[in-house]
Amino acid sequence: MSFLLKLFRNRTRQMNITICGLDGAGKTTIVKYLDSGRFVDTSPTLGINHETLQLPKLQLNIFDLGGQTDFRGMWHEVNEKSDGVVFVVDRSNLMRLEEAKGVFKNIVETQVHEDVTILILLHKSDLEEGITRADFIHEFELTTLGYNWACFETSAINGANIYDSFKWFIDQLKETLEIG
Repeated sequence: MSFLLKLFRNRTRQMNITICGLDGAGKTTIVKYLDSGRFVDTSPTLGINHETLQLPKLQLNIFDLGGQTDFRGMWHEVNEKSDGVVFVVDRSNLMRLEEAKGVFKNIVETQVHEDVTILILLHKSDLEEGITRADFIHEFELTTLGYNWACFETSAINGANIYDSFKWFIDQLKETLEIG
């Protein structure tokens, strides 16, 4: 094996992902959970937060996008340059599901490239009230998406499916980007 090939194989690859969704969905809390392994109380994101998570041979650049209406105009530029998009929905806030559906539809129709992997997190599964995964998939017409996607119910309070969902996501991205 050539020296150049060995050098390339051993170098750390970078992956850019965005995490977006309506304000109050729990995006930043999920990012903090990934970093610390526990629930961390956070404040609303104003604009864009950037976090870097270092994994073996992989650096994840996470762009946590503020979900308030005023900040959604800047999502397009970040989403279209991402290797993967995480869309977070507060599954317990039934009053905003239609708004979330419109925002999600806008993302998949106008903001991402055709090879993007999409992870949808139905967050706050620790709360009793909320849309089920099956109903969400039906309501958001996810089976008609032309993207590689998955949908998980998650909670940063108790850690439910946080790591499992991101393991799936990162494995899919590695395969797409041909990272060993």
